[in-house]
Amino acid sequence: MLIDHDQLFSAALAALLEEEGMAVESPLPSLTAAEQVLTNGTKPALIITDPSGLDRNDDGDPLTRLRALAPDTRLLVLSADLAPPALNRSLSAGAHGHVSKGASFNAVLRAVRLILMGQAVYPSTATQGMGQAQTSTAPQTETAGDTASSADLSPRETQILACVISGHSNKAIARRLSITESTVKMHFKNAMRKINAGNRTQAAIWAMEHGIAPMA
Repeated sequence: MLIDHDQLFSAALAALLEEEGMAVESPLPSLTAAEQVLTNGTKPALIITDPSGLDRNDDGDPLTRLRALAPDTRLLVLSADLAPPALNRSLSAGAHGHVSKGASFNAVLRAVRLILMGQAVYPSTATQGMGQAQTSTAPQTETAGDTASSADLSPRETQILACVISGHSNKAIARRLSITESTVKMHFKNAMRKINAGNRTQAAIWAMEHGIAPMA
């Protein structure tokens, strides 16, 4: 389910997600419209929303209201607002991810898939200066001290992880960076060892949670 006041954006995102085999409800322009649909028994696996454009009233924060209406549904915030207060609101409401609205579709798609797999997708700044107190439904994130720099990643390893987040294959990464595929594999293997990742999905989760921006 997509809930966003920007219906053109929602329609485009819905079409792209459907091309990836996902069933998407008709995009909704407001929280009021979403509340009507959800109270009528619709139970989406995932809600994607931008709370910055949703209607507000005395009943409280839009994300908190969504969580109350659909407590078993996973929630992804897709917003241009990545400032600490916005990230804090998402964490406090129990959202399972908060991704930039300006991210590439591949990055959004990967976030959607990871969240549906039970993972949390947040930038590393989500835990900086906020404390670690979260609601019982809030996703667990890495500590602020465990950053990409502390993992001692080389610039090339960081580049490759940025490509992995965007969903690129080793062959595509090699073309993108003008290096051989075997060199990509070597750097990626080294990066996985440094961040203690067992597979490509775990590496992508670590990279997104530690502030590495996707490479389009």
